[in-house]
Amino acid sequence: MSEPGGPVLDIRAVSKTYPGGVEAVRNVSLQVERGELLALAGESGCGKTTVLKMINRLEDASGGSIVYEGRDVAGLDPVKLRREIGWVMQGDGLFPHLTVRENVAIIPRLLGWEAADIRDRTDEMLDLVQLPPSDYAGRHPGELSGGQRQRVGFARALAGKPDLILMDEPFSALDPITRDTLQQEFRALQAELGFSAVMVTHDMAEALIMADQIAVMLDGEIIQQGTPSELLEHPATDYVSGLLETPRRQMRAIRELGA
Repeated sequence: MSEPGGPVLDIRAVSKTYPGGVEAVRNVSLQVERGELLALAGESGCGKTTVLKMINRLEDASGGSIVYEGRDVAGLDPVKLRREIGWVMQGDGLFPHLTVRENVAIIPRLLGWEAADIRDRTDEMLDLVQLPPSDYAGRHPGELSGGQRQRVGFARALAGKPDLILMDEPFSALDPITRDTLQQEFRALQAELGFSAVMVTHDMAEALIMADQIAVMLDGEIIQQGTPSELLEHPATDYVSGLLETPRRQMRAIRELGA
């Protein structure tokens, strides 16, 4: 990881227009500080995944700039950039024909690490995500539970020592108990390793629980950004209030049960 100094990610007035004039993202500006988790929240089709993909140039921006570690990503080799930034996709995205160790080792291998360093790093990452390598390194994804596969996905994303992790609905395919456990484990990993993260989610309760900052998107634009407390206390629009209604109702129901 790089030495501290300035935000890890600085998105400046970014837009994305597809052929035919379809505007997916309009004038989005965000900063992600070191060790911070930013949640991009909103309904499907609001542009949040497009923003995520523009950060590592799976999509190129039509306007504005994205600065990662002080460098404009437009001037960077997209393949090398993707090896610098961790990626956790919806579902686990593991290669079924590779073992757990081989899946986790992909980025260090592509970065040209020595074999002994790759093995040490994969063992370290598997231990961190509570999958002891002696038990799990030789298994294939099909032999694992959904939660275990997602843990491998986190280990793989972290194996190259990135400063930034991008996550697209990383917990959506999991049952509620596993989901809650992995959310807590991810935040513990972040606190221990110090990386930053941008997470796309349509689940406002998840954003409130996990994020340091939440950016709510609607029709390609950010309509409110702030801490979870700021959004709960001062929703800027009826749309934001509507997104908050479900977690508010759940909190009220729990309080009433304990009354």
